[in-house]
Amino acid sequence: MTDVLPIRFDAIAGAYDQVRGHPPEVAQQIGRAIATIAGDQALVLELGVGTGRIALPVAAAGCRVVGVDISADMLRVARAKDGGDALWLFQGDIERLPFADGVFDATLAVHVLHLARDWRSVLVEAMRVLRSGGVFIQGRDWRDPQSCVGRLRSKLRETLIDLLPGSRPPGAGAAVGQALAKLGATVEPEVVAAVWVAPISPAQVLEEMASRSDAETWVLDDVTLSAALDRLRAWAATVYGDLDRPEEVERRFVIQVARR
Repeated sequence: MTDVLPIRFDAIAGAYDQVRGHPPEVAQQIGRAIATIAGDQALVLELGVGTGRIALPVAAAGCRVVGVDISADMLRVARAKDGGDALWLFQGDIERLPFADGVFDATLAVHVLHLARDWRSVLVEAMRVLRSGGVFIQGRDWRDPQSCVGRLRSKLRETLIDLLPGSRPPGAGAAVGQALAKLGATVEPEVVAAVWVAPISPAQVLEEMASRSDAETWVLDDVTLSAALDRLRAWAATVYGDLDRPEEVERRFVIQVARR
């Protein structure tokens, strides 16, 4: 598979926090964890700041936060939540950052590298604008892969391979650590910044996919999404029976640090 599917960020800006948002106490934990790593009063650049769901808690924990995102609609949501007080927000391409070398104490990327056209270029830029001794922080949300969320997302990917032969979603994965090491960074083991449990049903997962609230669907055209959901609903009915029955799903926010 060779063709990378494009991402339509503006289309999901209004629903992003509904799916990716954290409970307030969890958001505070995440913000404090990142601020502790970045340092007191650190100047932090978030790549792909989106709706500010990470940047605002980091700012509340004492950092000065600059955010860059390519999506005007995402930034509009972030500005509305911020009220113009905590964040400096710019529209721009994270593969070509509009900042001088060595400006920031920390650069931050959460669920963005795998969406970039060229994530290696993003890493080069993230390290370029980082001061000597600064840190690159990568965060990600984890949900139990054996939960209905994990299993339905896995089934979606399997279905898309069948529906779209020769295509693949953007990706980065484990190669990020290797690329950072080649750039001279010291990559540290992952740490868990927060753990919580939230209920969700198979029907809710399917609805999030249908409404494009789920990031797994952002790359899909309407016809492909409809065909994939038909298959997923049939599979889920066989596996789960009652699609409205919720299950408690363990979630974690995981952080990995690379020191320059």
